[in-house]
Amino acid sequence: MVGRSEEENGRSVGATASPAEVTRGPVVVDFENLLGDLSAAFVRVSVEEIDDEIERWLQRIVVAMDVDRGNVAQLDPADGILYTTHQWGREGVITPDKGRKVNSLQLYPWLTGKIFSGETVALSSVEEAPPEAAVDLVSGRRIGTKSNITIPLRVGGVVVGALLFGAVFSEKAWTEKEVQRLKLVAEVFGNALERKRAAAEHRQLSEELRRVSQVVTMGELTASLAHELNQPLGAILNNARAARRLLASKTPDLAEVDGALDDIIRDDARAVEIVRDVRAIFRRGEAKTAPVDIKELLLDVDRIVSADARMKNISLSMDVPDSLPMVRGEKTHLTQAVLNLVFNAFDSVCESDGPREVIIRAGQNEPDLVHITVRDSGAGIEANAMPRLFDPFFTTKSTGMGMGLAIVRSIVENHGGRVRATQNPDRGATMEFALPVESNPGHSG
Repeated sequence: MVGRSEEENGRSVGATASPAEVTRGPVVVDFENLLGDLSAAFVRVSVEEIDDEIERWLQRIVVAMDVDRGNVAQLDPADGILYTTHQWGREGVITPDKGRKVNSLQLYPWLTGKIFSGETVALSSVEEAPPEAAVDLVSGRRIGTKSNITIPLRVGGVVVGALLFGAVFSEKAWTEKEVQRLKLVAEVFGNALERKRAAAEHRQLSEELRRVSQVVTMGELTASLAHELNQPLGAILNNARAARRLLASKTPDLAEVDGALDDIIRDDARAVEIVRDVRAIFRRGEAKTAPVDIKELLLDVDRIVSADARMKNISLSMDVPDSLPMVRGEKTHLTQAVLNLVFNAFDSVCESDGPREVIIRAGQNEPDLVHITVRDSGAGIEANAMPRLFDPFFTTKSTGMGMGLAIVRSIVENHGGRVRATQNPDRGATMEFALPVESNPGHSG
């Protein structure tokens, strides 16, 4: 075993060297090299590998320092309890159960207070602990601790946990140089755990943004949904009334009645399709991707917003070529992205005194990308707002929530695309996003 060979090396040195040389000889050299390897390892390691890497390095540090146990404890913000998340101990050494929630204030009240105050505690013998650490001493004896060092883990100056090493088989004197080295280890571990926490937070925020985007968009879609449903529902009502009048006549024209019923069935199917599309936006779970016809998608958008455009006296035009390559994605979400840009353009032109013009364009400016742009004749975008335009909760509107454009960026980037905004040379602004074309050799385009 690696640890045993290093202990045996230490004893062989002790046969011809002073006790000080045994303590500070090869172990010091190994630990100096270990610190360099430690820093390099955590620069290279991925977020997914951080936990395993910490436990591997706990083992190496325990062996290099000739102690018996190493632990990392982290603070759970939900309950304020420190619990062990990483550990390694030599054979026969008791180690706390990883992840087991224990009330650190009950078992180690004095030590926990020191950790939260940011103090390092190094005890060459736990029997040297002050009288106020009586409860800690009982808990330490229970797991066989003879010597212990505890170093707070800090992130941005805030204590988030602790790094602990203990000696069980014999007492260990902690030199000042060893304490400083272990503080460097604690800094590396703390930075790694912060990387992991930040990555988890990013994933959570992305998921929350996806869900919030679905909810926030409901308000914008409600008006469009009402316009869309009014048409088939109004047609169904008119055809039903017509069929009733025809059937009430003395000689009903059954062909006319049949035609009216066909119209009712067709409009009913259209209403069902509208509701299904909107429900898909708010459905939980992974989006199912498929080839998407951009021209068909933009025609759907035009149909959804045209009534709103007429109501607001907006000149809405489309410039889409007859043939565009397919893109791969989730049609409902991409429709939502375009709708957000169009509604944003509508708001812009309605807030300005100039002409109310919005143009939706699509084209293939690059071989592997399809570009969709929404150009408006509104007031444009202030230069200081441009860098933050797609950030969540940033808005230039007095009643805005700052989610519309953030939703667009989230959807487009989830589809492997990119989005940008530019100021028009005359007036207004242009929002544009590009999506990769469908990589299907069998598709002719």
